[in-house]
Amino acid sequence: MNEAAATGAAWARFAQRLAQLGEDLAAPPFPTGARETTEGYRNLSRLAVVGVQWALEFNDPDFPGFYRHDDDVTKWGGPNADNRYLRARVRGANAYRIVGNGSSSHGFLVSTHEGDMQLHQYGVYDEVWHDQLVTDEHGNFELIVGGERNGATNWIPLHPAATNITIREYFDDWARDEPGTFRIERIGGEGEPQPPITPALLAARLDEATEWVGESLHYWNRYMADVRAKVPANVLQSAGAAQGGANDIAYGFGIVELADDEAYLIEGDAPDAWFWNFLLYNDGWFESLDIANRPTSRNGSQMAIDADGRFRLVIAHADPGVVNWLDTTGLRATMLAYRYVRTATKPVPTGRVLKLAELDRALPADTRRCTPEERRAEVAVRQRHLARRFRN
Repeated sequence: MNEAAATGAAWARFAQRLAQLGEDLAAPPFPTGARETTEGYRNLSRLAVVGVQWALEFNDPDFPGFYRHDDDVTKWGGPNADNRYLRARVRGANAYRIVGNGSSSHGFLVSTHEGDMQLHQYGVYDEVWHDQLVTDEHGNFELIVGGERNGATNWIPLHPAATNITIREYFDDWARDEPGTFRIERIGGEGEPQPPITPALLAARLDEATEWVGESLHYWNRYMADVRAKVPANVLQSAGAAQGGANDIAYGFGIVELADDEAYLIEGDAPDAWFWNFLLYNDGWFESLDIANRPTSRNGSQMAIDADGRFRLVIAHADPGVVNWLDTTGLRATMLAYRYVRTATKPVPTGRVLKLAELDRALPADTRRCTPEERRAEVAVRQRHLARRFRN
């Protein structure tokens, strides 16, 4: 087979795999409701976008660039609504220079990884937080990753098995926080021209994209099914480390199932954490819900704390008129996750299902209320922030 034919065959495998995945989506183990299936096809289209771009356009560790993913439209694997995710392809034998400024956001974490969980690559190697870096008076920094330190002010090693460097940038005050700037280059490769892609290389990268998309769709669906099988509905699990997650983040979760006339009331103590939040995911695909146009997430800065020092958070299909509302967007079943980042405490919240008619009696008298006009103003802040975070 000549090179052109090999490339065509790889494209055919990719197209055939997408077609097969589309057929798979119409039947169990995937959700089969009308909305769920529709969201399944959208999820597949998102995975195809990420898989192709990551495999074809950002696959050269000698010419790395940060690729934004897991934003409001390319979701996979339980993205945090308060994060911007950037990743760059690397090779363990190389050394890289990251130059940037993240002082306009809440902060950021740089970490090196083996790969993706859905490919059974769970290794998380070295990490450095923004406030562990030496910066100039304006917040500018240079971080060397890999190679010898050679007197570098900011340096972390690069594990031989590492394939990507990831930046998690955090946003806490959505009315104020702005995304930072980050650039990566291979040390010694500055100014070199990148060779054109060859037919053999294109074929190999198409096969990589094919595997990434297929494994991602099935893995995250199984992941959600495993959660449902292990965790009773409407019971919150304690926060702890997650395989393949960052070292200084504790994750808790639960499956919330509600009838039209019900609400889920969560009560708890705020953690002693640098950052914390609660957010909702769809039940079949582990995608965050609409984070721009609905209050489907709430972090510590967005959470109203009652006079007794505790918070109450209400999950419901319709606005209950309290500040601390998470919108299910009409889904009967959602996955609730909470994160404690760089935390000294890990309080376990409790939750219970109530009839909507019982909610007011269950809340303290000083619970902060929210009018429809105030809710629109809150959502407008979300819309404007996410436009700054992802559209500029």
